Amino acid sequence: MIRRFRKQENPKDQSEGENTGKRKFRFGQSLMSRYMILILCAVLFVPVVLPITSIVYVVIVNNMGKSSNTAPYGDVTHISNLWSNESKKLGQATPAMIDNRMKQLHARYPKSSVYRVDENGKTAFILGGEGVEVVETPANGSTLTTLKWPLDDQKKVETRIPAVWDASYTLAFMKEAVYRDPLTVVSFIGGGNEDKGKGFMVIEVPRYLLQKSQSNWPMELLYLGLLMTIIFLFFIVMSILFFARIRKRLIRLQTAMITPGKEGIPLPVDIRRSDEIGQLEDSFNQMVYQLTESRHREREEEQFRKRLIAGLSHDLRTPLTVIRGHMHTLHKEALSDKGISSISRMESKMDDLSGLIDNMLSYNLLASGKYTLKLEEKDVFRIVRETAAAWYPVWEKEQFDIDIDLPDEPLIWLVDEQGMRRILDNLFQNVVRYAGDGKYIGISTERIHDRTALVIRDKGPGMQHEIGAKGTGLGLSIVDLLVREMGLRKKVDSSPEGVRIFIY
Repeated sequence: MIRRFRKQENPKDQSEGENTGKRKFRFGQSLMSRYMILILCAVLFVPVVLPITSIVYVVIVNNMGKSSNTAPYGDVTHISNLWSNESKKLGQATPAMIDNRMKQLHARYPKSSVYRVDENGKTAFILGGEGVEVVETPANGSTLTTLKWPLDDQKKVETRIPAVWDASYTLAFMKEAVYRDPLTVVSFIGGGNEDKGKGFMVIEVPRYLLQKSQSNWPMELLYLGLLMTIIFLFFIVMSILFFARIRKRLIRLQTAMITPGKEGIPLPVDIRRSDEIGQLEDSFNQMVYQLTESRHREREEEQFRKRLIAGLSHDLRTPLTVIRGHMHTLHKEALSDKGISSISRMESKMDDLSGLIDNMLSYNLLASGKYTLKLEEKDVFRIVRETAAAWYPVWEKEQFDIDIDLPDEPLIWLVDEQGMRRILDNLFQNVVRYAGDGKYIGISTERIHDRTALVIRDKGPGMQHEIGAKGTGLGLSIVDLLVREMGLRKKVDSSPEGVRIFIY
């Protein structure tokens, strides 16, 4: 089994790799061509396949059953011609020779009956066939011979042979011979169909020995229907197998999509056919490769970013410390009121820069899992009150309306105290920085999922207006990481009327 997924070595060979990774698509190997063949077979099944199959079946059945359907004694014409020809040949024969020849013919057709009437109208010779009952009874001073025929329909037919034939009986007998069963053939000795005045000879053969066996059409219809059913079932089975294979391959691809590998990315699949699904599998493999490469690049960029943040934080602290030292020296010098104001503003911005550096370091440690937390059972309300007290001067300076409504009962959570204070500081700073127009901060509690949640709200423009223009967003990112590390939950409800942040 060949794995069709190929890994491209470098970005500059990507276009070449994409071209070589594409499998050649041939219409003859596509699902569409196979489905078209299947539909074509279905369309031609009734108007073409069914008649052809019927004709082939009839021809085969007729050829195979030709010998079995042949009548044992031939047909009517054969017996009539035979008897006529034999009577012509016996024109110069003596009565003994005629009787002997009739015996020979009877031996050839043992189920027939033969008899002869001489030129005087007397019955001279009678030989009954197999199964024929010969009965002689006296009648009017002579003997009447009766042949009782057992026919195939379980009926018995009698042939009455008088000892002496008169003209009227002979005429009536010959007329009836045309239609009766058994078949009765009368031929004049020496003349066939022409009376030569030498008498005549008669052969009687049951018609079921002459007629062809009737075809068993119900069985033939059953066999033909069975054959058609087999062909129809074959078509259905082929259709089921066709779509079952497609379904199996799609399920295999679906399973590969939802089954992650070691890095959380699905593994590539083996391409077994160069059809539409094969192209889909190839595209899936290309997607897996791109995701894998993207994951590797993301990890490399993450590692680079962490190293960059750590380096920048360290490099920025050194000149910041030097600047702080020089500014402390300037405080000892005689400065004008404007100079003192400028130094104060510089120190304020230095504090902001120091806080930004701390945020960068904290985020880097939290993102890399190296931030150490000491989880203990603490009264969260106490931590909130103490942190809010430290922010009171800032809020009063910004003329905020402060609304703190916390219960007297303690709220015990398993938290890291310094981490919890960091969360509150970042949230309060975010309110001052981004929601200062609302001039409001509220701290209260609410019930969420049967749990007490700490709520910090403001009346700013909402978080959709707070992104991008005024900061890096590290503060809230650090809040999210600390909340996650301490096993807490955070929910944000933002609207044009303000923002409510739930921590529970």
